[in-house]
Amino acid sequence: PAARAEDTSLTIEEAIRLAVSRNERALASGERLEAAEARVTKARAVFFPDVEVSGAWTHRPYERTTTVGGEEVVLSKYDAFNSTFTAKQVLFDARAFPVLKQTRSERDAARYEAAEQRRIVAFEASAAFLMTLGYEQVAAAADRRVELARRTLADARARFEAQISGSNDVTRAELEVASAEREATRAHNEEQTSRLALANLLVAPVPARLDVPLRLLSPPPELGTGDGDLVERARQVRLDVAAQKKRAEAFLYFAKEPMSRFFPSLVGRADGRWTNEAGLSGRNTTWTYGIDLSWSLFDSTISIADTRERKALARASSLEAQLLERSVELDVKTALANLANARAAVSQAGVALEAARKNASETSTLYREGLANALSAADANQSLFEADVARTRELYSLGAAVLDLYAAQGLDPEGKEPRP
Repeated sequence: PAARAEDTSLTIEEAIRLAVSRNERALASGERLEAAEARVTKARAVFFPDVEVSGAWTHRPYERTTTVGGEEVVLSKYDAFNSTFTAKQVLFDARAFPVLKQTRSERDAARYEAAEQRRIVAFEASAAFLMTLGYEQVAAAADRRVELARRTLADARARFEAQISGSNDVTRAELEVASAEREATRAHNEEQTSRLALANLLVAPVPARLDVPLRLLSPPPELGTGDGDLVERARQVRLDVAAQKKRAEAFLYFAKEPMSRFFPSLVGRADGRWTNEAGLSGRNTTWTYGIDLSWSLFDSTISIADTRERKALARASSLEAQLLERSVELDVKTALANLANARAAVSQAGVALEAARKNASETSTLYREGLANALSAADANQSLFEADVARTRELYSLGAAVLDLYAAQGLDPEGKEPRP
């Protein structure tokens, strides 16, 4: 019940929308992007002032007083109140700039990675949709084989009762019915399992009827032409390549931070205080302001070691970006080759299916006229089923090849550029 909903149909576009909007992996990538945005805000906070206000109340069992110039002055009251105000503003800190640039690059990488994760989930939903449709078609072919086998068995029994043929024809026809029913059961189990997997990916029940995506099963002839242009375009569009480049950029800024520690930092500061115990000064309110200077002249070579480590990490990340960008050509050309092979396989499987249909029809006619035995009819039925299944699998393999080409190019399952 959780994997099948009646009286509705599901398109591949709707399946993609459900997967992207409900699947936890796609949603988690959005939360990681939100965390990266928060880190940018935290890195930017150094350029804004910090303001702190505090207050205190103190009760004493006695007062302390003294006499100054003939006047009594209260030094400590029974109930003392005081409050402080502190404001700090960073005037200059060289470390803040590379840290801010690093977090921005990481935020951009997270944005590309979130879009890439949604794209991956969309392709997984599309592939699962095609697989479910393929199993559904195989199950339908198995049901047709069972129906034809049962008709052949009925003819064999009628011919045996009329003493036109021997019992061996009936036995062979019964064997074909049993084999066909076994294959039908297996096909329906595979279809149900595929529906469960698709429902789990979509986080939604799968309707009983799935609409066939003709744009994937009948791709235009011009799809896949101009492999050189496709490779260059894919390098510009691929979100995983863009994300890795941003990660490498973030490492470069990360490597600049240790040496910036040797620059002095300046902090402006303002303090204020109010109390109800004026004391000998006679002032209830006091305030000060100033500038704090800190300068790290030597840190036991820690900054040098950090710089060396981070530069190595930056070079490694840059090499990974180059490797990923270089692998785009392999991905695109492999997808193009698979698409060409899938088109040829569909054409060849179609020819084989037509021949199998013709053979099954002619054998059935000959069997009814007594010119062929049940063994020939069963073999023709099995050959038709196998050719039908092969044609179905090759057809949906063509759809999968189209999806692989879109994925290699960095496009979405509809062949459009995704938005980061």
